[in-house]
Amino acid sequence: MPETSSLSELNPVPGTVLELVRKLVDEPWPRCDEERENLFARLGFKSGDRAELENDESPHQITELDMGLDGQPLSTWDTYNGQFLGVTVHLYSTQESCDPATQSGFSELRMRLTELFGIPEHPWDGTKVLPCIWNSNGWTITMHLFDRRDSSVMLSVNDTSVAAIAEADAISR
Repeated sequence: MPETSSLSELNPVPGTVLELVRKLVDEPWPRCDEERENLFARLGFKSGDRAELENDESPHQITELDMGLDGQPLSTWDTYNGQFLGVTVHLYSTQESCDPATQSGFSELRMRLTELFGIPEHPWDGTKVLPCIWNSNGWTITMHLFDRRDSSVMLSVNDTSVAAIAEADAISR
């Protein structure tokens, strides 16, 4: 399938996703629930139900999120120890492995995010397609392509300092 054909199948289109990420990282990071609610209102995000976690003691809390994107991709926002951690969206999901449209979406988003935020970091070795990480304005943007069994692009925008605390806590356990 030609690249342009694959890109025309994507819903939401990469430009819409990129614009949403750009708006998100241009905003100051919310430090309390009221600021998060105000941010979500400005961006047109709507919270849904909280996820049931296996461990009630978990410092993570995950909540469904409607980001207002076409195609209604699975999206969530989460907290760590009560602090707003970030948002995650799963784009271009199919039950096919190595789906050309999903791969095109990943490539297009990677190219456009690189134009905006510079060359990404690739911190892990040994994967077919390395995750990409960009940092901007105290936010960490992480994008993964999953396509071995199913195909999906996972894009997260997280508070860099809260994410570092969560990672340090996970390592110390």
